[in-house]
Amino acid sequence: SADSFMVNHSKAYTAAALTSMVEFIIRINFFPSHNSPKIFLVGILCAVCGQLCRAAAMITCGESFNHYIQRNKKDNHVLVTKGIYSILRHPSYTGFYYWAV
Repeated sequence: SADSFMVNHSKAYTAAALTSMVEFIIRINFFPSHNSPKIFLVGILCAVCGQLCRAAAMITCGESFNHYIQRNKKDNHVLVTKGIYSILRHPSYTGFYYWAV
């Protein structure tokens, strides 16, 4: 669902995402001399690695993963310490951060 991608997170998030997309389109089309292939590749690498990290967190957690902070513990919730969680404390947040950069 759209919740998995956080595209309906909030009006402020949607405005920020749309603004960044418009800025990118304007810059790439009207200011091509300011575009660096190296920086573009670093950005793509950050986005792909961030998405892979976040996806690994979701897959590892299974039903224990939630996109929103929970105030109450579900009966079937378990603490996950295997997989990517044995390397990173908050891989979903880490992945989202690098994806958003």
